[in-house]
Amino acid sequence: MKLVKVIGSVTSTIKDETLKGSKLLLVQCMEVDLKGKQDYYVAVDTVGMGEDEIGLIVTGSTAKKTEQTRKKNVDATIVAKVDKIDLG
Repeated sequence: MKLVKVIGSVTSTIKDETLKGSKLLLVQCMEVDLKGKQDYYVAVDTVGMGEDEIGLIVTGSTAKKTEQTRKKNVDATIVAKVDKIDLG
């Protein structure tokens, strides 16, 4: 899993049939101290995330294992909203 911050949304009127009805968000990978990395994904939102919220994504074949993404052409899926990070 990767720690990410939602930085925007992606609108696509022409897309693969399997993606119709999916909410696509642009996310930026984060360090544990919440500093942004230069690593970005377009991810399917399965938990109702909003801009500037912190979440967790899964990528690769694991991204297709949620109820909403099963049998869909996805490579990144938001699977959790992070409420709090405790370090030490």
